[in-house]
Amino acid sequence: MCELVTSIYSHSRSATKALLKFRYLWVAILPIAASMPLLAAAPVSANPGLNVTNAQIVVGVTPGETFQQTMTVSIGASDPATTITVQVAGVAQSSSGGYILLDSAQDTSQYSARTFVSVDQSSFQLQPGGSQNVTATIQVPQNVGDGARFAVINFATQPSAGSSGVNIITAVDVPVYLTINGSQMTQTGTVTGVTTGTITNGQPVDITTAFQNTGNTYYKVQGSVAITNSAGVTLETVPIPLTNSSIIPGMTRDLDAIYTPSGSLAPGTYTINSQVMLSDGTTVLGQSTGTFTVKAPYTPPPALGNVSLAPSGASTLQSTDGTISIYFPIGAAAVPVNLSLNSIAASQLPAAPTGYTLTGNAFNAEGLTGLLAKDATVTVKYSADDLSKANGKASSLQLLRWDPGTNQWVVMKTKVNTKATTLTASSNQMGIWAVAVGAATSSGTNWMIIGIIAVVIIIAAIVTIVLIARRKPKEKPTKVS
Repeated sequence: MCELVTSIYSHSRSATKALLKFRYLWVAILPIAASMPLLAAAPVSANPGLNVTNAQIVVGVTPGETFQQTMTVSIGASDPATTITVQVAGVAQSSSGGYILLDSAQDTSQYSARTFVSVDQSSFQLQPGGSQNVTATIQVPQNVGDGARFAVINFATQPSAGSSGVNIITAVDVPVYLTINGSQMTQTGTVTGVTTGTITNGQPVDITTAFQNTGNTYYKVQGSVAITNSAGVTLETVPIPLTNSSIIPGMTRDLDAIYTPSGSLAPGTYTINSQVMLSDGTTVLGQSTGTFTVKAPYTPPPALGNVSLAPSGASTLQSTDGTISIYFPIGAAAVPVNLSLNSIAASQLPAAPTGYTLTGNAFNAEGLTGLLAKDATVTVKYSADDLSKANGKASSLQLLRWDPGTNQWVVMKTKVNTKATTLTASSNQMGIWAVAVGAATSSGTNWMIIGIIAVVIIIAAIVTIVLIARRKPKEKPTKVS
């Protein structure tokens, strides 16, 4: 190619003009070629993209204080014109930690900050790519009392006027958590119940500890459950992972622990001793006991793999058949921890999120009580059954991770390798993972197709240059003296 360009430059002025024409032609072609892989990989969204910056008000305040915070609300350039509503609501939490918005009639908690907060916009319209500032004013009463106060500022999209069919409303909840400076903070709680799911042969035992915040401020918790047999011998202690979100006063959170016995269980009654602590891992807030009964000899699910993870070294947790591999880099764990890889039945999986279908290929990475300091890399070989459920389109396969804090599936950014038939994602959390069929994901660039397109473009450009270069320049008329 360099030799061709050099030879063209050595020609007459007509060849130079041809090269200039080639340059303009290439400038016209290049954006089209460059956009091809982007068009193939770009995700398609059915709902407007709503974004709010400065989206939390979590501060210490003084009785009688007034202050403001400005948030910027925006939508993407490719989104349609969108109407946004803004409301201040009281807040409760579901047993999984999700926000429940309360109106003035429902919001009766002594810890509510709803009446402290006002906003300068209640509704506005954004044009594609547009943004709008919204200022919240917080006025703290002089006699506010002790502890913390809570509210939510809710930003929500509204359906277009006259629209038909299914309308998807998206929302962003801005938490307002106010801690009253100089007041007495009480971090107390109680365990209100310990229960288990159905004891099924070949499946792990789900243990749920219901914990209520009886204090006057918010906090995160973790804990453990110890399982003992009828002789009082402790068989195993299972961690309750640190909650992803804080529990606000008066709310009850379901804390889940998955018990996979290391061996079979004989028929009989087993006792669960559950203990809940603050995030420091030492301050005990509450404890209680529960029981479960094994009516027939119980066989646990087979462990797929085990590994000891140390802060000073890298480790790989892998199934014996190599279909699941989790790589933990050096420094991923703050303290030594034993991890296990266990299968999980499709019947035990939570329902798939909207737009996705679980294939039944799932596993549980157990042993972590909190977040990793560095992301681990999860690689799963997809099966022929997975591919069949995706109608042969590997790009439609994705990895999902169950988040017990929000009680929702998290759709992971998944890299699809069709040559190795693998799905890969990174995360600082473990737990339950599953393969699902959803919208097509980026499976890497198809270099064969792009190479063909590039060759065609280059050949067309070269032919154009050669044809133009071969045109003979018009001879200047001979001047007769």
